[in-house]
Amino acid sequence: MPMATNYLNKQNHGSAYKIMPTEPHARQEYAVWGRSIVKNYGSGKRKFQVLQNLDITVQRGCIYGLLGPSGCGKTTLLRCILGKLHLDGGHMVVLGNRPGAPGHGVPGSLVGYMPQETALFNDLTIGETLKYFGYIHGMCKVHIQKRTEFLLNFLSLPKQNRLINTLSGGQMRRVSFAVALLQEPELLILDEPTVGVDPLLRERIWEHLINISKDSEHETTIIITTHYIEEARQANMVGLMRNGKLLAEDNPQKLVDAFKINSLETIFLKLCHDDQPDEEILNCNFSRNAILNSQKKRISADKRTVVNETTPLIGVSGNTDDYDMIPPNTQMFDCRCGCPSLKNIFAQTVKNLTLMKRNIGFLLFQFILPSIQIILFCICIGRKPYDLTMSVVNAETGVIKFSDMFLDCLDISAIHNVSYKDMSSALESVREGKSWGVISIGQNFSQDLLQRFTNTKNISNTTIKGSEIKLHLDMTNQQIALTIQQSVMLSYEKFTTILLKMFSMNPSLGQLPVVLAEPVFGTNDPSFTNFMAPGIILSITFFMATGLTTLVFVIEKKEGLLDRCMVAGVSAFEIMLAHVFTQLIVMVVQVGLLLVFALVVFKVPYEGPLIWVILLVLGTGFCGMTLGAIFSAVCDNETSAIQLALGSVYPMLLLSGIIWPLEAIPEWMRYISMCLPMTYGSQAMRSILSRGWDITFMEVWRGYLVTFGWSCGLLAIAGFILRIRQ
Repeated sequence: MPMATNYLNKQNHGSAYKIMPTEPHARQEYAVWGRSIVKNYGSGKRKFQVLQNLDITVQRGCIYGLLGPSGCGKTTLLRCILGKLHLDGGHMVVLGNRPGAPGHGVPGSLVGYMPQETALFNDLTIGETLKYFGYIHGMCKVHIQKRTEFLLNFLSLPKQNRLINTLSGGQMRRVSFAVALLQEPELLILDEPTVGVDPLLRERIWEHLINISKDSEHETTIIITTHYIEEARQANMVGLMRNGKLLAEDNPQKLVDAFKINSLETIFLKLCHDDQPDEEILNCNFSRNAILNSQKKRISADKRTVVNETTPLIGVSGNTDDYDMIPPNTQMFDCRCGCPSLKNIFAQTVKNLTLMKRNIGFLLFQFILPSIQIILFCICIGRKPYDLTMSVVNAETGVIKFSDMFLDCLDISAIHNVSYKDMSSALESVREGKSWGVISIGQNFSQDLLQRFTNTKNISNTTIKGSEIKLHLDMTNQQIALTIQQSVMLSYEKFTTILLKMFSMNPSLGQLPVVLAEPVFGTNDPSFTNFMAPGIILSITFFMATGLTTLVFVIEKKEGLLDRCMVAGVSAFEIMLAHVFTQLIVMVVQVGLLLVFALVVFKVPYEGPLIWVILLVLGTGFCGMTLGAIFSAVCDNETSAIQLALGSVYPMLLLSGIIWPLEAIPEWMRYISMCLPMTYGSQAMRSILSRGWDITFMEVWRGYLVTFGWSCGLLAIAGFILRIRQ
């Protein structure tokens, strides 16, 4: 193939190649130019070829009708033209450059796209929808309003303040069509635009398409897919597509004249019958209309020209050497790495805020849900159990009963006594779940206790055992058992103090020689609530923030909104940033209410500077958002995204030292715990609240550093996943 008009420039960036036409007409003559296009889905044995060495040529300023049955590859071809899919072979130029090239407007404002699905935000009005896409395309408010009024009138749409979800199916499709026409693009791609449209309106749409394609000031090229085959007669060119290749491509009237059949549908049916592996193919001397035959040759309609299989197909211009062949798998590689567009982020943010405003009830629920969780935690977790039923067997028979004095010393708010006459019935009450244990006192308890205190030299084992108070506990509930033990021990200490005073003895003799002195941090009566509260505050913020972004892309992908926005020139990373900025507003309110209830209402102690508490909580929330963005990027449906988000809760909660100290975790698992995003953050939070430390302490600044590192890492991973899936 000659190479006089162009050359292939291999970049030094990996293996990316760039088409560089050298003649002015090479960029300007064609709107779409593709040769030997191959697109596969899957890999290995599961690889399926959707586009099979397909050639397509669309001149500027024409209406091109792409016809074919469902599953023939029409939508895949359109996505390749739009730069949404990379080619596995061949090469393509759209509006003078390859789709997705840096600085090119495809995808972007050069192209208007109407997908098969409506792909509209249901909670926006018609006017807000057009304004949103207008901002993306860089249109000013006056121009947006002018185009909105024209499109509403032209497409017979309701007033622009009507919500999308109140429109009929046909009206939604017309709004979708209006979005595609809004910025008066150079290339208009319409996927089944007239389905479900009134015949009179369909005629007006076709008239408008013909007019804009002929408009010398705003010349528009239109590619339209339709299953109304006869309707495509109004197109300048039609491409008849089947099984991933074009069977014919020419002016409809020339096809009719060449086949001497008045019906395009009949012509298509005939071509489908002829499209067999061992059948001969006719080249009817229209622009590019080839059918492969068993002799591997092409015969022109006038039977005068025979070309072999290596002869290049003749394009509309009669010259295929305007562009060089680009190596397969490299043509559509997107090497864009520019900064996010502020106008796109602004448009997305305004849209997100509008959608939030429309769901004010759900927004309020989002605001108060973390507060409800911290309220439930502070009320229900870490408090001491109370009103615990204990069976008491007091067998003492003497006149002086120190046993009664001991029982009176028991904390009645913690332990509720129920007397039994014998041990068997008392133990049976425990086995039946009526009480948490048995307190047993011997019949000579008072005498033996006096002997224990006064006759320390000659005391017998029988006397020692007689002075004991025995506890038979239900140990299945550790916290309740420990509470009963502690309460009984404190009651016994109080009892001995009173008893020693009665006998004019030093009451300190009844106390343990181990004394708890003034604590370095905290109090002598620590609360498990205070231990858990720092981690719980962070975990509530983290997982609520994860939930805010988990379904961001899933729903938009499912409804076709993500594709439509990307075709308009918005990158997935810009969409993610806009959602993060929007949800930050929600998170700030959530964190504010959460801290008010935790620190002010329930008086969780905070000894350190409050500003470091707020910054750490907000940083942890942002980290949770980035994790949610990853879940949203990798999942294609709500169920899998929610399962991933829920599945991450318990491992992080259990391994981050929030519920139980890290020192109790097996050593090998402790290394896993240290790799989680909330472990060091929880330690830092606990040090700030309970110890009063500030950022100068390593345990504190390490928590901030790890949280920041996780946030940046997760954000980069989310951006990378979105980029490769884009």
